[in-house]
Amino acid sequence: MKVGDWVTLSVLPPWVNQLPEESQSVFRFCVGRTWRVADIDEHGHLILDVSSEVDKRFGGYMNDIRVEPEHVTLAKLE
Repeated sequence: MKVGDWVTLSVLPPWVNQLPEESQSVFRFCVGRTWRVADIDEHGHLILDVSSEVDKRFGGYMNDIRVEPEHVTLAKLE
């Protein structure tokens, strides 16, 4: 996967249950939805731009989440 690809967060990463409840809610919301890969960090985690939906529902500005590539699938956009 590369920057600009659209991916679907297919499963909740197992470490999410260690996050604060508000962050867990954001990740649960994102599962099954398709997001653009905005960047890839130095650890190989995909930085997903979730701001289009998460900002309105949970607050904040320009929200993103970081996940390992094994938790996403490449989306087939029509």
